[in-house]
Amino acid sequence: MLSHLHITARQWRTALKWTLYAASLLLTMILQTVILAKHPPLGLKLNPVPLLLVCVCVREGPEGGGLFALLSALFWCLSGADYGNLSVAILPVGAILSAVLCRSVLTTRFFPTFLCCLVVSAIHDSVIFCLKLLLAAGSPAYYTAVVLPGILLSMVLMPLIYLLVKAVHKTGGSYDL
Repeated sequence: MLSHLHITARQWRTALKWTLYAASLLLTMILQTVILAKHPPLGLKLNPVPLLLVCVCVREGPEGGGLFALLSALFWCLSGADYGNLSVAILPVGAILSAVLCRSVLTTRFFPTFLCCLVVSAIHDSVIFCLKLLLAAGSPAYYTAVVLPGILLSMVLMPLIYLLVKAVHKTGGSYDL
């Protein structure tokens, strides 16, 4: 019975592609939680994980990319991220809507993906800020002094993440049932 089970070269490439996406998520999480948290540039908190999730979702489509975004956001929440439970709700929805928007109205090129990443990152960080403000853990001046510049500075990492996702996407074919 096991002799009839074989994996084609295309299936190997697809498995390799999603493994590389998972490895890039882990590297991005390590970058965010270890390196950038210990040595924040200009004293600002950078958030590259939403950028990666949106880029993967736009590149892979709303179905496969959306599942990856949901599982990644769940993994990020379970790893102990700050307000990770909100990320489970916001990031997959934002990534899927970005993929649908880029595939139906815009193109899957750099500039539309950049704008989608900016919007999703701004919504994600703004909702977390509003919750902190509601729980009296922040002040309104914190948004313009730290959160908004942090969103804009995070976008500096966007070209690198976009090129990484574009290179990983070329390794495997689409997944066919």
